Formats: sequence, structure tokens, C-alpha cells
Amino acid sequence: GVCILARLHPMHTPSPRVPPPRRAFFFKLFLLLTFAAVMTYISLVFANSRSSRRLATPLVRGLPTGKRALGTSVRAVDKRVSIHPYFKVGDNLNAFKGAFGKFYDAVDKEKNCLYYGFSVDEQNAVVYNRECYDSAEGLIKHIENTADVGNMVGHLFEDVQLQIHAPKEELAKLEVVAKEIGAEMWELEENGFVNDNMAKGPDTSVSIHPYFHIKPENWDKFVEILPQYSERVKNEPDCQMYTFSFNKEKGMVYNRESYKNADALLNHFDNTAPVNDIAGPYIDSVDLEIHGPEKELVKLVPWARENNAKLFIMDDKARVY
Repeated sequence: GVCILARLHPMHTPSPRVPPPRRAFFFKLFLLLTFAAVMTYISLVFANSRSSRRLATPLVRGLPTGKRALGTSVRAVDKRVSIHPYFKVGDNLNAFKGAFGKFYDAVDKEKNCLYYGFSVDEQNAVVYNRECYDSAEGLIKHIENTADVGNMVGHLFEDVQLQIHAPKEELAKLEVVAKEIGAEMWELEENGFVNDNMAKGPDTSVSIHPYFHIKPENWDKFVEILPQYSERVKNEPDCQMYTFSFNKEKGMVYNRESYKNADALLNHFDNTAPVNDIAGPYIDSVDLEIHGPEKELVKLVPWARENNAKLFIMDDKARVY
């Protein structure tokens, strides 16, 4: 193209006059090459545009079935297993805190733990453990691994309430263990999701733990509304996980959900407010807890007071594996 242009438009010494037929030929060739270059550029832009749009579509090529894209994160169906222990420690709170390190040391050796950290409701002297595992087998290994440490601190708590939240097929593997440790069984919904946006290292996320009490006559109506929450939440960039679990025997629904920080949780409240208006008439009552670093909880104190939510301060050694 450069040679042709130089011949058509000499920069210094005029070239011999080109007969009209040859001039027309070169001019047409120039137009053809220019057109080809423009079309190539357009096709490249279009291809890049299609590629960018594809990253925002629900199903992403090259990822296993069930994986979805959300910005730079990957969304997957949540089939993980979590155990929710609430230790009532009374006057032994400080002594129990002193044993946190022994649990962390033991769990650091596990390969199936996804995140693990203690949180404390100072006002009511209750210690919670925010922890999750990749499977029923992973939870069983954890229980066996921490048994010795648990026995060491058993005298420090007055009571413990245990819940296991997992998919139906994982709960089946945990029936014996659940009976042995006295844990309630909560079945996860099939369409809950987890986003691959929890950075490994210190766990600084903020989770809200809503326990909805639903009367039998309102159960089906309430459950039918839940997909509307998920539909709105799936596009929140700082949501890390969002999955409902059910204990129909107790008439309760729980939401396993967490967010990058307090601001993300406040944005979540605004985003889901329209669905709350729809679901509200079918909720008998709700128990609320918020777990997170102290610096994040400070931002949530007004909301917590207005909605009667308990605040649990995360231990600074909490971690994501």
C-alpha cells in the first residue's frame, strides 16, 4: 500500500505521466486495499465485542456446567457444607477466646476447609464459628481433626447449638455424625450460588444470618418468592455467596450469604427491598445476626439497632483457604 501511494503521490521528483487507463487501475486497486483494511478492522472490533459480551452471559464456554460469570468472578452452584456452632460461654468468654489459636493451628492442616473463623457476640457471651467445607467428607475429617482441641475447651461453654447446612445428598452422608453431635440438619436449595471472589488470606467479609420463621400455611408461598431474591442478588458484584436452606420441621428458612464489606451489604439491602415487600406478609418473624470485622460492623450499627440484629465481631485470625 505504501509503494502504491508513493507512485500515485510522489513526494519529490515528479514521475512520468501515467496514462489514464493505468491511473484508473491503480486508483481502483488503492480503493480495494483500503476497503479490505477497513473491513478487517471492523471484523476484529466485532470479534472482541462478541468476546466481551460472552463473558457476561450466564453460561461461559470452557467452564464446567453450572459455572457462571459475574464480572471477573465465576459463579457456581453452591454445594458446599457448612456447620454452624453457637457456643454459650458465659463468664468463660476470655478463656474460650484464648483457645482460638489451637483450633486455627489444627484447621490449617486440613485440605477440605474453605474458610474458618470465630466471631463473638460480646453482649450475650456467645461465640460462633463461621466455617465451610467442600463436602460431607471434609466436615467429617474436620470434626475428627479438632476433637482433641474441642475436648480441651469443653468445660468452658455452658451449651452449644449445632446446625449443618448442606445439599440433600451431602446431608445423607452426615446423618450418623449429626446424631452423634446433636446437630440440626438444614437442606440447601438447588439453585443457590457461590462466587469465586473471596480472596485467600484474612477473612474480612461481612455476612448476615437471617433465620426466617414461617407458619405452615405460608411456607409454600414464601418459598415460591425466594427465586426473586436470587435473581436480583446474582448481579451484585460484591456478593460472595447466596443460598437458602430449609428446616421445614422447625418452620424455618435460613440464608447463607456474605459480602465483601459493610457497604456491599447495605447496597444489598437496597437492592432486595422490593422483594422484601412481597415476602413480608408471609414471614412470621426473623432473627438477624451480622458477622464481620469490627471496623465494618461500626458502619452497620444504625441498621442493626433499627432491625434488632445481633452483631458478632470476627476474630482477626479468621481466614479463607
